[in-house]
Amino acid sequence: MGDRSGAPETEADAAKLSLSELNRFISYAKYRALHAKLSASLRKSAMKRLVWLETQRERLHGIPAPDRGRF
Repeated sequence: MGDRSGAPETEADAAKLSLSELNRFISYAKYRALHAKLSASLRKSAMKRLVWLETQRERLHGIPAPDRGRF
């Protein structure tokens, strides 16, 4: 079996990351949600992941999460 990506899955995982690491995961999720050619279900999943990561960054580091509206 392969190794997992190391991406945070829980709030505790997110709390262990530095701001730069969290920003890297956010950048990747943003790319997948907005630019990658994915099926609708994968794009929706990526958008949910992006919103969750941005919420964690706001909670942990005080950087306001953008209002993404309804996706």
